[in-house]
Amino acid sequence: MSNLILDDIDITPLTKAKSKLDEALSKAIDWLDKTGTIQCFEYSYELSWKFMKKILYKKGLDYRNPKDVFRAAAQNNLIVDPEIWFHFIDLRNATSHTYDDKKADEVFNELPRFQLELNNFLDTIQKLK
Repeated sequence: MSNLILDDIDITPLTKAKSKLDEALSKAIDWLDKTGTIQCFEYSYELSWKFMKKILYKKGLDYRNPKDVFRAAAQNNLIVDPEIWFHFIDLRNATSHTYDDKKADEVFNELPRFQLELNNFLDTIQKLK
């Protein structure tokens, strides 16, 4: 399947990030693996909301922050529930400003949920014409 959607949005960076996250989650064993997996999540999360923003912009909607983008993405059937994506904002923020082993474990344990939502988002946008 082509990685080009809506005629000119190339989602290759997002599909590659998803593949790296999938691989990292499947192989993470020790502390170093888990921190690398969290980094894959951070990158995938950032790409996710920015691609949502691009798709919405292409539809004539211009939003500047992730929460507004997630709300609009749900209203436009790109995602199902913006609340789970709000939770991902919190996870992203928890890992980017300070490092704490307990918090890192909490974030790591939530990553399969993010992986599922990311897969759903990608499945949805790959059908866009």
